[in-house]
Amino acid sequence: MKCPLAWLALLVCLTGCGVNSSNSPAPNLKPIANPAGSTTYDMLSWMTMRSDLGMAHHMAGTANPLYTSVAGDRFYWTKTAGGYPWDIQLYDKNYIYLWVTELDWLNPRTFKAFKSQKTGKFNLPFAPRFAKGGYPGSTIKITDSAYEIHSDCNSFVTKNLGHVINEVWGPYKESLGGQLPANLETLVVSYRYSCDANYSNCADKEEFHLAKAVWSCEVAASAPGRAGPTILRTT
Repeated sequence: MKCPLAWLALLVCLTGCGVNSSNSPAPNLKPIANPAGSTTYDMLSWMTMRSDLGMAHHMAGTANPLYTSVAGDRFYWTKTAGGYPWDIQLYDKNYIYLWVTELDWLNPRTFKAFKSQKTGKFNLPFAPRFAKGGYPGSTIKITDSAYEIHSDCNSFVTKNLGHVINEVWGPYKESLGGQLPANLETLVVSYRYSCDANYSNCADKEEFHLAKAVWSCEVAASAPGRAGPTILRTT
């Protein structure tokens, strides 16, 4: 399907879970800007496709495809054309929040959801709604990482991820492969959990790589060699 020449944003999700207890906080990339300087980024606009394109366009990588949609105070990263499984994130004027992800890929009534007794479903801020770039830029430290594991909509057990630290890094230059332009300017959201009380040793880490580029597309672009899907967004 054709789309006009436009500014595009994309997201590549990389996961490094349980690798060791000293996951590096910084992405393995070379900074391109003065660390003393910072720019503010609207993270919602980087993480979702423009609403008038979301129903007809999606991105594909080496794993599952990814569709995005925004509804009220939340947005969806849907991982198949069937409407599930999905990740559902919340947002307001202050933060983007991690909220729901699938449990059983084939059963939409099973899921995991962040929820605490103190702050409800808003206990895991992922990034400021308007984040600062840097090396790192905006940083969020979280002690209350409680979440529910649902075997159905009403039956669940509660667990937690320990201490969590989320950071926005960048900008960088990356070539993501496939039909995407080379040397895209990117931001990286680093999500580290199972950390000690000082946030200096974290057993688990995920990285979300975001970029914008001028692009004229005939087909959906993909990023071979990456561990997860790419989100395409025109702004």
